[in-house]
Amino acid sequence: MAKIKIAGPNLSRRALANTICENFEWKTPAGSLKVNSCLSLLNKLEKRGEVKLKPLEKRVHKPKPPKKEEDLFDITDKADIKGSIKDYQVFLKQITKGDQREEWNDLVQRYHYLGYKKMFGSSIKYFIHFNGVLNPVGCISFTCSTTYRQKDRDKWIGWSDEQRVQSLNWILNNNRMLILPWIKIQNLGSKSLSIALSNVANDWEVKFNFKPLLVETYVDPIRFTGAMYKSANFIRIGQSSGNYRLDSISLPKEKQVKKDIYIFPLDPNYKQLLCGKFKAKTLHKKRPANHFDNCLKKFQSNQEELDLWEKIQYEIVLICKRIDTEELKQSRQVNALTMILAIYRIVFANNFRSYDSILCDLIDNANTHGIKLSFKQKLLPTTFCEARKRFKADTFKEINTRALGIYEQHIDKREAYLWKGRRVFAVDGSKINLPRETMNEDKGKYRLPCKHAFYPQGLLSCIYRLKVKVTYDVTFANTMDEQSEAITHLKALKPGDVVIYDRGYISYALLYWHNRLNIDAVFRLKKQSFKQINEFIKGSRDDNTTEIGPSKKTFSNIKKKHPEIEKLEFYPLRMMKYQIGNESYYIGSTIIDKNITISDYSEAYHARWGHEELYKTLKTHLDGIEFHGKCEEFIKQELFAALGILTLNRIMTNYAEELLDENETFNCSFERKRKVNF
Repeated sequence: MAKIKIAGPNLSRRALANTICENFEWKTPAGSLKVNSCLSLLNKLEKRGEVKLKPLEKRVHKPKPPKKEEDLFDITDKADIKGSIKDYQVFLKQITKGDQREEWNDLVQRYHYLGYKKMFGSSIKYFIHFNGVLNPVGCISFTCSTTYRQKDRDKWIGWSDEQRVQSLNWILNNNRMLILPWIKIQNLGSKSLSIALSNVANDWEVKFNFKPLLVETYVDPIRFTGAMYKSANFIRIGQSSGNYRLDSISLPKEKQVKKDIYIFPLDPNYKQLLCGKFKAKTLHKKRPANHFDNCLKKFQSNQEELDLWEKIQYEIVLICKRIDTEELKQSRQVNALTMILAIYRIVFANNFRSYDSILCDLIDNANTHGIKLSFKQKLLPTTFCEARKRFKADTFKEINTRALGIYEQHIDKREAYLWKGRRVFAVDGSKINLPRETMNEDKGKYRLPCKHAFYPQGLLSCIYRLKVKVTYDVTFANTMDEQSEAITHLKALKPGDVVIYDRGYISYALLYWHNRLNIDAVFRLKKQSFKQINEFIKGSRDDNTTEIGPSKKTFSNIKKKHPEIEKLEFYPLRMMKYQIGNESYYIGSTIIDKNITISDYSEAYHARWGHEELYKTLKTHLDGIEFHGKCEEFIKQELFAALGILTLNRIMTNYAEELLDENETFNCSFERKRKVNF
């Protein structure tokens, strides 16, 4: 430090702290310099006379004037939000922008009984939202600035003073939790807390490069019962002393408020980890440290897999050449490969990042990996945007189809990927919020889901193959007709395939197309769909086969919408019922084979839900306001590209899972014993 000070005698204190941190690599786990900690150390050394610092400059701090009423955030829209928590889809939105932080701070200052106080150290803030409602309904935050000493907490953990100093930053403090006062929905607080607790560890790791082990919070028992935290599975471990002064002077007893201490473990071994009894890497004995490296080496040594990726790359090259000659022939600076790689980067970039920034990153990465792009220097965002208008979103569907065609040759007729000797698929429809610009007629003409909604919605429908867990076809439409989109997906399948549907899909038109294309279906049946189904649900039989179809009057209405259906026919359907817990399930199948048991159908139907976990991260990422594109074609590009990346990811993951245990037997199970996620 003395050498640094001599080398730069005129450095300000902050500049000196930056220089020291850079030279000593004094950084936070997230990689930023620990400048404030260094400044604190320098001040202590100066008081002891060990260093001489440049005198502090005198600055006049002008207090900010209080905000005028018209400048405050007005979110009290007149939407009548009431009912049960089951009526709303709750999600959290992490605060990433300055205007969002200002709004969050303002709401907490106005409506939280403690008001807003600046957070020191690392922190994460969230808005609580209802899907389809513009404004937030609450605020929540976590910070690592937790209480240094806390008798009951320290006794519960069982750590020493030295261990506490070393591990205190692994504990988060839920310092603010607010549901806005005009939101009268029971259990919203505990539901929001549960969602936050399931996300905060991963969000913290992404932002600050380490995973916390424990969350604590303090509840004033005079004001609150703590029921919300108890419902979210927090544990009450004692009370605080009531003295919150940071200096040595204690507060008068009449001003001391003892608060209940609640904790929520983010890791089952949090006590041992906080006490330093063993390291995190010894927790998972089933996964040795070199597990991934060994898997990757085996993957690289397998010529069959390498050949597959070379074939996929070759198919992409052929697609790019065709597009360059047909669609982008007028563009001299942007070719198809550049467009594909750029849109892949756009998909997983925050929407506040400009094209300029994304394209600069693309150039750097291409140069690093030896990929030849159509431009070597900076590409103007306007040039890229104009080329993007001519680039068809279906290109990503074509890449996906060709990659799957090659992959099918590898897994063809493998029993591990079949169900009763057949390929089995499932259909999933998701409603996605879109930018408001898409409501314009020239940008898609998408509609609001209800009068209180702010964002329009579109229907993302995809058909994916179970066991293989990849998407075979995807559509995006401005209607919410899931049945029509399901009919479109059938054209991507082969005769003999099986498709599993959830409630709401069964219809006469869908039965017609399944019969016409010789593709079997498994439906979860619902009341009021067909007369024959209603009679079965009310009856006592668990397994019955009958022919179903509409009445002549209903058929005439169906024919108006589906003119391809020329005459009324009845189709055989095997109907089954079973019970899990208190819930009854009614399943219908066009496969009339008594060798397939009700248990087999139950396993297949419930397996479709396991696959939807694979899309949870993608659905969360593709929130409506995160789209870079503001028109239908741009949004389709981003959606289809994201699903294409997921397909390539699953192909590699399937190979890796096969290599983990070559002797693994499936026994027609839809889940592997060993799982990998790249």
